[in-house]
Amino acid sequence: MLTAQTKGKGRRTLMPETGKVQNLSPTRFAIIRLLKEWGKGTATQLSKALDISRVAAHQHLDWLKEQGLVQVKVERRGRGRPAEVFSLTDLAQEQFFPRRYDVLAFTALDEVASELGDKFLLRIFRRYREKLTGRLGSVKGSLRERVQALADLFTDEGYLASLEETEDGFVLSFVNCPIAQIARRFREACISEEEALTKILGIPVTSECRQSTGSACCRYFISKPKAKRQG
Repeated sequence: MLTAQTKGKGRRTLMPETGKVQNLSPTRFAIIRLLKEWGKGTATQLSKALDISRVAAHQHLDWLKEQGLVQVKVERRGRGRPAEVFSLTDLAQEQFFPRRYDVLAFTALDEVASELGDKFLLRIFRRYREKLTGRLGSVKGSLRERVQALADLFTDEGYLASLEETEDGFVLSFVNCPIAQIARRFREACISEEEALTKILGIPVTSECRQSTGSACCRYFISKPKAKRQG
């Protein structure tokens, strides 16, 4: 959420109520605000709009670029020298100008469940898991290698997965659930996740706890196949 703050010469600068980035000065946030309004801009344009030197604008832009908040590309404008043009990254968009995807998702899923039933809702979550795990392709190797491949995939997707090997099997934990709010309302999200892990590994996967029911993480146990006895 943003609040207005007055700073020098009667200018009003929008500031975040709770800064997620340390050392984000009013000038730096003003640059973010302007790039949001303009779509993109040069250091010269920003320096004129903020009444600061071009060198100072570049210093702030370099800092914002280091934080992953702005990106730059070179554009040729007319017959002059190519110019560096700055724009916001997806990280800055989400951090300072958040979208409300959750409201739309809840509304859509509620309508699906109401009109088509829980079975159709489960189909939707299954398709979501298929698209997620489909990036792995054909998972080969030992059971440990396959479980590690899954842990790596889910970590890349924001689940912060960790893997622990025990004498009897493997414990796969997800510290973060990117769709936790949805999973709390629609248990089909968790059912589809367990099904997807079982399908990929080709052996039963047992859910031990879930964030959607109040646990600190989602944890699955994958049992090692028992060795066949000789003779």
